[in-house]
Amino acid sequence: MKKKFDAVNYQRKAREELSEEYSTNRAAFLRELKEKYGNLRKH
Repeated sequence: MKKKFDAVNYQRKAREELSEEYSTNRAAFLRELKEKYGNLRKH
């Protein structure tokens, strides 16, 4: 049976895109998260 969706590959690509966005402009990335999700608590 052939896979129709590769979850591991999808997750790797998503992490890579997010890390790229974070490393290029950290402040803008965090500001966008705050606007989208509200106050985020650091643990």
